[in-house]
Amino acid sequence: MGYEVQLEALEHDAKIWDRTSEVLSGAASDARGIVVTTISSSVVADATGFNSTYADIQDFVAGLLSEGSTATDTMAATLRDVKRQYDADDVAAQTRIGAEWAPVT
Repeated sequence: MGYEVQLEALEHDAKIWDRTSEVLSGAASDARGIVVTTISSSVVADATGFNSTYADIQDFVAGLLSEGSTATDTMAATLRDVKRQYDADDVAAQTRIGAEWAPVT
């Protein structure tokens, strides 16, 4: 695999992580938007603690989804940082070596 192809692969993978982050963020928002009330469940469900247990689980799941969104966003940023570092190192090496070396294409 050539150098340019590897750099393109880093950006390609970063975009996949970006999209994953977006999906997880949307799912977290959707999960937070679900409201279970006595009217939507029942008086018995509310009296037995179902609604509060459901709300606790809902908060937990929404939190996990949100953490996943943050983690995958960080992964995308890390891949882009690696790509930038490769680019910077390549430019620095070319500057350092100067006219004594030319890449074979």
